Amino acid sequence: MDCPKCNNEMEQGYLQGMRRVAWVKNKHKVSLLPKQGEVLLENNNVKDFLLKAWICKNCKKIIIDYSNKEIREG
Repeated sequence: MDCPKCNNEMEQGYLQGMRRVAWVKNKHKVSLLPKQGEVLLENNNVKDFLLKAWICKNCKKIIIDYSNKEIREG
C-alpha cells in the first residue's frame, strides 16, 4: 500500500495492545461505552488485540484496517 501523504511504500503489520481502543472526536476521560460519533474497536480486559495496519516510517502515519472487527458506535 502506498502512503496517502508521501506516496512511499507502507509496511504491513499489526497494531498490538491491550484493553481498549477507540476513535474519539475529542480527548476526554475514558468511558465504558462509546459516546455519540465515537467508534469502539476493542474493549477487552482479559486478552490483547491485533489490528491489521500499515506504517509509513517516512512521515510517521499508520493506517488501520478494522473491517474484521465487531465495533460499537456511540
